[in-house]
Amino acid sequence: MKRALISVLLPALLFTLTACGGGEKPVPQSPDAAAPTENSDAPAAPAPEAGSKYVPTYRDCPLPMNAEFAPLLDFLGEPDSYFEAASCAFDGLDKTYTYAGVEIITYPDGERDYISSVRILDGGVSTPEGITIGSTPEDVAAAYGEDFEDLGTQYVYEDGDARLSILFEDGAAISVEYTALNDLLG
Repeated sequence: MKRALISVLLPALLFTLTACGGGEKPVPQSPDAAAPTENSDAPAAPAPEAGSKYVPTYRDCPLPMNAEFAPLLDFLGEPDSYFEAASCAFDGLDKTYTYAGVEIITYPDGERDYISSVRILDGGVSTPEGITIGSTPEDVAAAYGEDFEDLGTQYVYEDGDARLSILFEDGAAISVEYTALNDLLG
């Protein structure tokens, strides 16, 4: 009886999953990809207010720290992967959205989620200033200046409500991460 039920349900489940595939996913663009032209039907990226000069972008969409994420998520579309867990610092869920080359983490505040960090994951995505995985300390200093906290293998820049941390190993950046600063996060 179980085998008969499985043999009927399994093809139905596979058909359902196949039907929900929905076609091709959009190809991720680096932040320095060309902006849409006047004739383009592509919607304009939201432009949330930034509290810092350090603002990452992805697919031509600015991602300021502490910005509400819902309108940005609507613009960016479905992530490649998603994870949520009970927040240790807030009432609600911390959420992680991973796209090709970038990870965006949010924190809850009431019914809304706000950006707490953006991490560049590979050399296919860069900061608006051109820094990416593999950049040298000299590249970073040329892009952001010498006003940073030098932690030996890490340069840390702060401005307003954002911290930009770049970790080096063997003379090349292995981590580029923006982190929100606020009274709740530190």
